[in-house]
Amino acid sequence: MATTTILNCSIEMSKADGLTLTVKDTLGLVTQTMVMNGTTIVLTVKNAINTTTVTQAVDSLITKVAGPAASSTITQQADTVKIACGTFQVDADSIKLNSTMDTVVAATQNIKLTSTQSTTISATQKFTASSVQDMSLSATQKLSLSATMDASLSGQNTTVSALQKATLSGTTEVAVSGLKVGIAGTAQAEMAAPMTTVGQDITTIKGSLVSVSAQLIKLG
Repeated sequence: MATTTILNCSIEMSKADGLTLTVKDTLGLVTQTMVMNGTTIVLTVKNAINTTTVTQAVDSLITKVAGPAASSTITQQADTVKIACGTFQVDADSIKLNSTMDTVVAATQNIKLTSTQSTTISATQKFTASSVQDMSLSATQKLSLSATMDASLSGQNTTVSALQKATLSGTTEVAVSGLKVGIAGTAQAEMAAPMTTVGQDITTIKGSLVSVSAQLIKLG
């Protein structure tokens, strides 16, 4: 037969302090208290290790759970809900967050966003991503960067490389300029167009074998 727990119950009434209801078990392990003092209602459940407190006033509601090493608090007011805790975790089938004004997410350490499916980040106006240190953008499959208007890529040193073929093209014009421009191929280099101009002031063409051929050749 299960042992029946005997409870000690008390009611204290005072014109100065209000009403206090207390319930204790006979072993003294758990104490439940309700205090109404005309301003707040405080509900407390505690044992030798943990304490849970709910404090209700006319303009706020505070819930606090305190353990031997940490505590968490939820403070609710007419215009604010504040949660203070060691770890904040939400498990749900779907999560939706909306704000009509600014939204700020900040961390003193790392921020990590992951998804097992597609991830989309968009803005109807300006979008800025910056880093004080290194920044990396990579994809195991195709990577596409595009702009409907101008696109700019700049840096102190800029390198564009491909494991196989690299293509640079423009529908009207392609310009490559610099104090020194070098074009080299490990096996073959080719330059061709219906009209081709090489050189301006001083032009040097050299090789162990140089071949010049055309229906009409004009030198000088």
